[in-house]
Amino acid sequence: MKSLAIAMLLSAPAFGSDLVGPVACRACHAEAYRIWSQSAHARAAQSLGADRQKPLCLQCHSRDEQRSGQAEVAGVSCETCHGGGRYYELAVVMKDKELARLFGLIDPTPQSCLVCHGGESPSLKPFEVKEAMARIDHWTAEREARKPRHASLYSGAPVPHPSPIRSRGSDLLARWLKARP
Repeated sequence: MKSLAIAMLLSAPAFGSDLVGPVACRACHAEAYRIWSQSAHARAAQSLGADRQKPLCLQCHSRDEQRSGQAEVAGVSCETCHGGGRYYELAVVMKDKELARLFGLIDPTPQSCLVCHGGESPSLKPFEVKEAMARIDHWTAEREARKPRHASLYSGAPVPHPSPIRSRGSDLLARWLKARP
């Protein structure tokens, strides 16, 4: 199974862009999308004046457009930080974090932010990683929105459940592969 997944990932350039866009992410992550859509990251490309539509500026203000070559500018979107979602966007893959990572999901770190907010940045404000991470913390709200209403009845200990990928074997991966365009 892993060799098939690796083969798909290595052949990804033949399929074109691996980006699906932030609206695709919204289907499962509505609260995270809402928070992102009201953020400076969502408006990063629009914040540039006409005189700043240079490749150097767009490398950070519209990294997704630079990667995909698409004319539609989404600013700094989900996939800028979490990697192109084409191969991990399906729920059957996202339910297994290890499989999602194998298919390209990235867990961003403070160093990921420094690609654009580091020493080369023309920003006049110093970049404070801890403060910035708190401002873009869309996952705390996302987790709260997903909590079942009866969660207060539990002690807080995680309820063990088998991974759907591991418990049903490769037939889920086969279904996922079949669903791809």
